[in-house]
Amino acid sequence: MTYFVLCIHNHQPVGNFYHVIEECFEKAYWPFLKTISRYPSIKLTLHNTGFLLDWLIENRPEYIDLLKTMVEAGQVELMGGGYYEPILSVIPEVDRLNQIKMMSDRIFEVFGTRPKGIWLAERVWEPALPTTLKKAGVEYLLLDDYHFVKSGLDREELGGYYITEDQGKIIKVFPGSEMLRYLIPFRPVEHLEEHLKGLAGFLRLGNAAIYGDDGEKFGSWPGTHKWVYDEGWLEAFFKMIEKNLSWLRPVTMSEFAGGEEHLGRVYLPTTSYMEMGEWALPATASRTYTELVEEMKSWNDGPRIRRFLQGGIWRNFFSKYPEANWMHKRMLLVSKALNERMERTVLVDNITKARKCLFMAQSNDAYWHGIFGGLYLPHLRRSVYENLIKAENLMDSESFANTPADEPAVSVIKGDFDADNNEEIAIRTRDLNLFLSPRRGGSIVEWDFRPAAVNLSNTVSRWYEGYHNKLESVAGEEGRGEAKSIHEMVKVKEKGLEKYLKYDKFQRTSLLDHFLGGEESLKAFFANDHKELGDFHTGEYKNEVKDGVVELCREGKVNGKGVSLKKWISMDGDNSFRIDYSIAPLEKGVFPEECRFGVELNVILPGCDGPLCYYELVPNSVGAVDTGLGTSVEANEVEKISLVDKFSGVILTIGVDRPATLWSFPIYTVSLSEGGFEKIYQGSCLLFLFPLAGAEKRKHGIDIGFTVKCESIEGVK
Repeated sequence: MTYFVLCIHNHQPVGNFYHVIEECFEKAYWPFLKTISRYPSIKLTLHNTGFLLDWLIENRPEYIDLLKTMVEAGQVELMGGGYYEPILSVIPEVDRLNQIKMMSDRIFEVFGTRPKGIWLAERVWEPALPTTLKKAGVEYLLLDDYHFVKSGLDREELGGYYITEDQGKIIKVFPGSEMLRYLIPFRPVEHLEEHLKGLAGFLRLGNAAIYGDDGEKFGSWPGTHKWVYDEGWLEAFFKMIEKNLSWLRPVTMSEFAGGEEHLGRVYLPTTSYMEMGEWALPATASRTYTELVEEMKSWNDGPRIRRFLQGGIWRNFFSKYPEANWMHKRMLLVSKALNERMERTVLVDNITKARKCLFMAQSNDAYWHGIFGGLYLPHLRRSVYENLIKAENLMDSESFANTPADEPAVSVIKGDFDADNNEEIAIRTRDLNLFLSPRRGGSIVEWDFRPAAVNLSNTVSRWYEGYHNKLESVAGEEGRGEAKSIHEMVKVKEKGLEKYLKYDKFQRTSLLDHFLGGEESLKAFFANDHKELGDFHTGEYKNEVKDGVVELCREGKVNGKGVSLKKWISMDGDNSFRIDYSIAPLEKGVFPEECRFGVELNVILPGCDGPLCYYELVPNSVGAVDTGLGTSVEANEVEKISLVDKFSGVILTIGVDRPATLWSFPIYTVSLSEGGFEKIYQGSCLLFLFPLAGAEKRKHGIDIGFTVKCESIEGVK
């Protein structure tokens, strides 16, 4: 007898668009459940992540009703996990335990049963996890056979589950078959049947075929709905199983674990699934790794060597993308503050709501990038920050309640917030959070408008990705949106994307200070082909805090000669702040003729470059009533600019105390997803330029002032 263990994982990230979830439901989740319900002899272990489960309960009760019936009949076993699908190993243990408990409680509330196993988000395993999982009452979890092969086992030894432990805390671990993931549902059912029949002679240990993978493959992946449903693959799959029940027995994971002995003890390395190891590497290494894996397919010893080759680990994303690291460390700050408040607050309801917001901000998708990761998706990053800011608002409601509304409440805190061994500075009011990094050009790395729960600095830089060579290699080829890559046919969602392959040399933050020659242009600055005359934009600034004002100063070089630059950031009410600059030469002949000083801001609004977002300039020198955020702007004598977002109801206004030249352009990244190559708006870069002519004749150089105000638009949500 060969046991067949079928496990399906359905997931939607917090913050995903309603229409995307709805499409996945109609194309995959609902037809799959209806189809398997007609085959009661086929058992299923099913995981719906918490955000998706809530959506189903609220919007598709017919799915919940059918699932209840199948659970009660014993056909479906429900699997738990972290409620909002966090990477468990990178969130505090108290949050791990509470997320797992929250999921278990919700499943019990709706279905009357508690899960025994969990789905581990992105199969990110670290050896210390069993201690946490045992505390949470977890008995088993599913990983990939890749994890087990990396520990030294052969695939012939993976016909069942193993036990592993940390500090004596035992957990059962199942190895999901890589071969089955490639067969189901992508190959003809006859190939799958042949594979299953051959397992009895292949397996040396155990007698189970174990499959665990994403439910979206059954209909919502490109091209799969037609294959799986219209062309009858899924019906044929289930009929094949029914036909072979004399030797193939479908079971749930708990049934198998309860009726079969474990195959032995195993200690798994820190890893995830095979593709994640490729994506987690730095871009150049990722490209090399991918090419090497492909090359080894033609080697005589390729498979033997391949089993010992491993890419990066999931935590590498925090070094690969500074934006991911900052977001993660901000999450840890909120978690720490929240858990410290849990026992000493009087507003228990607020803390309960804040904890839910924190858990939603731990949804893993926005923290990483691969074909499925969502770091490059602004709406997923926005959701993380929205929930973190909401959690802080709920926690701070106590302290702000004791401060008169007409009295500014300003606090300035120093600390190493992003774990880079350098101090950052946080300035907080009722309406704003500003996080400053003296080490990174004295810049603003996060800029929150708290009433709308929006991080206006939620941009992502144009980083080089290892797969960009695939797009470069097909530039100029004719076709209908498809291009031949090294490994497969890769779709390109629009022509000309190679034009956007421009790369940034550093993270896009705000208040970056530039010294540019008169010959420089907007085009060159956009493409990073310009020449920096100074060393201020990436230099380290000294800092001092006095009476709520942050002073940042640096003595650096412009054109090889000394310059002193100071900037003061002060709050000007709850929803506005001011930046004052002083630039003074320390030597003669510092500034070349036509040298300009530039202040760079990088901002993004929730509506991105959509039709409800636009610029308003004063004076309006571009000859238009409004200009969309997806266009470039070059204007002279600008005194004020507003970025208007009627989608979220937020308006950001920046004024200067002397007319400036403004260069502005949209930041587009080019990334690869399951749908193909696409360009994505990541924010707008605004560079305010001021001439330095005559600055050396003044004792103190020149002074420049900015006022920045964030408001909610009346009448818009």
